[in-house]
Amino acid sequence: MRNILLVLLTVSACSAATPRAEILWDQYGVPHIFAADRESMFYAEGWAQARNQGDLLLRLYGESRGRGAEYWGEPHLELDRWVQLNGVPERAVEWYKAQDPVFRRYVDAFAQGINDYAKQHPETIGQEYRVVLPVSGVDVIGHSLRAIHYMYMGSRERMQHEVNELLKGKSPASAALVSTPSPVSPVEQPETPGSNTWAVGPTRSASGHPLLLINPHLQWGETFYRYMEVHLVAPDYDLYGAPQIGFPTPVIGFNRRTGWGRTVNTIDTVDFYELKVHDGQYEFDGRLRPFERRTKTLKIKQADGTFREEKLEIRKSVHGPVVFDDKGVTVAMRVAGLDRPKMLEQWFRMGEARNLEEFKTALKMMAVPMWNANYADADGHIMLVFDGLVPLRKTHDWAYWSKVVPGDTAETLWTGYHSFDDLPKSIDPPSGFHQNTNEPPWTSTLPQLDRSLYPPYFSPVAALSYRTIRSLRLLTGEKAFTFETFLAAKHSTRLEIADAILPDLLTAAASSADPLVKEASEVLRRWDRQTESYSRGAVLFQMFAEKYFTGSDMNSRLRVKFDPSRWLDSGSGIADPSRAVAALAAAAGECRAGYGELDVPWGQVYRFQSGKTDLPGNGDSGVMGAIRTIQFGRKEGKQFYATHGETFVCAIEFAEAQRAECALSYGNASQHGSIHLEDQLPLITQKRLHPVWRERVEIEKHLEFSETF
Repeated sequence: MRNILLVLLTVSACSAATPRAEILWDQYGVPHIFAADRESMFYAEGWAQARNQGDLLLRLYGESRGRGAEYWGEPHLELDRWVQLNGVPERAVEWYKAQDPVFRRYVDAFAQGINDYAKQHPETIGQEYRVVLPVSGVDVIGHSLRAIHYMYMGSRERMQHEVNELLKGKSPASAALVSTPSPVSPVEQPETPGSNTWAVGPTRSASGHPLLLINPHLQWGETFYRYMEVHLVAPDYDLYGAPQIGFPTPVIGFNRRTGWGRTVNTIDTVDFYELKVHDGQYEFDGRLRPFERRTKTLKIKQADGTFREEKLEIRKSVHGPVVFDDKGVTVAMRVAGLDRPKMLEQWFRMGEARNLEEFKTALKMMAVPMWNANYADADGHIMLVFDGLVPLRKTHDWAYWSKVVPGDTAETLWTGYHSFDDLPKSIDPPSGFHQNTNEPPWTSTLPQLDRSLYPPYFSPVAALSYRTIRSLRLLTGEKAFTFETFLAAKHSTRLEIADAILPDLLTAAASSADPLVKEASEVLRRWDRQTESYSRGAVLFQMFAEKYFTGSDMNSRLRVKFDPSRWLDSGSGIADPSRAVAALAAAAGECRAGYGELDVPWGQVYRFQSGKTDLPGNGDSGVMGAIRTIQFGRKEGKQFYATHGETFVCAIEFAEAQRAECALSYGNASQHGSIHLEDQLPLITQKRLHPVWRERVEIEKHLEFSETF
């Protein structure tokens, strides 16, 4: 046991003689907060996030103020422009004022905890980040607004993609202005933020108690995507979960009776409108209208410590701000949920729900704008909801709205949202399970939900996803899961794409006279079709898949085309055997040249790294059909390192004595020098989770130190 540290603080509203909260820090750097009231609980959580994530937290708040360039220079300027253009600082103030007064006190207490930690431990905060202090409740609200509405949803990158697609459809002269990347295999494409989530009901559980899997796949590193494990206990509140850094409320988690995971859903919450501009005005329903105009001044810190200023001209139409005006094209952006300021409170209410009806009541706040919610509880219920704010549109389908739409007519201008009752959902299905791997909601269970019951703009027809196929195969293949078999399925590294195409590849390779192809074929024949660190053949197969599918969508290269009505028996085989053999020969040559052997172990090439720890990796991308989903990127040389995936992972059994295990792959701290940058990395290498300690007596057996407030 490490040294026990006792720190006595005073929350301003409390007597110094009466401790209002205590943090028991366990051996993995998880803060277990026991508070006499909820306000003190939020204060202690702010303190805890500042201790474990101080530099990152303050950087994120500075960015969400739209003042990153003022604090840290030119590299932050583009983000500042985006934040200020979309009015995040002003809306943060409006949202803060719109909070329920009690919840606003919670937000203020969280901010005060951050400030008090930084004041009492200034040496632990990077000098360059202290400029952001002090922070306020407005910063807390503003950061959540920026992260969700203008990073997850209406990001600058998404705007650029949509505008590029629009320009490609214009004249050849316009299309020539768009940079065209060289062909890339779908296997190599970086994955967007995603997740897995499973819920198994009593009929599919060996114990008769529901099982829940929480498994987001977000970016590793010092980013707004980063999670932190927390345990929050106050009167009528006992939640174990994970907020994203700077958020005062977990966005996924479980209490003593209920829990939920989430996955990024195929919901369209942002629309881009092409405006027809004449003499500085825009056309709308046959009339010219003036833009709302405003000018802001941005400050940019220079290398010598001085500042330069830049004017930012902002124009708004009835749709929203103009986010692109170049190459003869003017585009405005409309983001759902800007009129729903109680997003953080909704997550808080979800965390305190004790049963299905209370959880539904929290969802009916309709302030969280996106994500599937996958729920399970101790009463035996499971539910999956395609949750979020679906705009009430007058016409057209999802494909139409996923592109830039005409902005000169009220026919495309939505102003309201569908109700909770309108949303696709499944409750206690006959199949006994729910799942989602970021595909449309229709396959949340089997038989599929009836897509025809919903407007065509709700969500698209499903496309080929080997991760979804793998998920459905694992869940339908087990009659009754134990906690152990549930975890084993979750940790599976078998590649669905290998099962789908490898038999045809081996058949095609058998006709080749090339000795290298024959040798490669034998390596793949012996391969276990997994991406365990010791698997031999997986590296070669990965190289083959990248080459075979380059320059195409995957379905076009399959002999049996994917059919969204037949998930488990379509999307297989090799459509072009000669191309496949050539791709295998090229992959074999590259593999031997790079690694000296065709059967190089997976973990020698694909690695996990956090802090100073560098370990053999396992798992693969969802594109390859791995349910143990890791996206790797080349860092340097011939090795690839995890960049996304397998972030916060929890498995929960809602028995009378709840059983739960979790892990946070990159560790529960980002602060420089912390041992918790890397102490959980061996768990992911070993495909293990750590026990969740909820009772004080259990926590004290694994105590690192404690603090009292």
